[in-house]
Amino acid sequence: MLAGLLLQALAFTGIVTASKPWGRPHHGWKQCELLSQDDANLLITRWTTTLTKTNSDLGNNSQTWDYLLADEFKLVSGSIQTLQQMNVNGNYDIYVGKQVYIANELKYGALYGGVHDLDIIVGCNRVVWYWQVDSVLEAKIKVRGVNIFSLNDAGKITQLVVENDSLAFAINFGANVTFPAFG
Repeated sequence: MLAGLLLQALAFTGIVTASKPWGRPHHGWKQCELLSQDDANLLITRWTTTLTKTNSDLGNNSQTWDYLLADEFKLVSGSIQTLQQMNVNGNYDIYVGKQVYIANELKYGALYGGVHDLDIIVGCNRVVWYWQVDSVLEAKIKVRGVNIFSLNDAGKITQLVVENDSLAFAINFGANVTFPAFG
């Protein structure tokens, strides 16, 4: 009974819905775009190609980013700021603007090797992606992280929050990292 009530509550709030993908919920609250699980999975599949520097169904990385990102796109991350030795003071902006992001990201080769989806969660106009990679740049260290994609009514990504284990990145940036002996 409790599970049934929970599902009804989720359906009412627009987190779970039987409507078609991108349909709007019919309730008195502020309406929002609803993504289907298939929409979210496709978004993550396409995004993953930009991390591994492979082509997507949309073309090369520039074409994929151009399609996925809103002009006002913003990348936000405390993890990245920490690695850049920036003061994490509440403004976590890394890149502001689609073209700024694309120009900077095209400077790099494949960031990740062996990308694994641990979970993809859909809610209204957001997708939460919990992931693991086998390597970051040259560091052969498994890293886990979470990306939160916010999308506008046109389905374009307006903000991406990235937080992850940053040890592998630190190694690539020349940090002196020692591992404890386990066992």
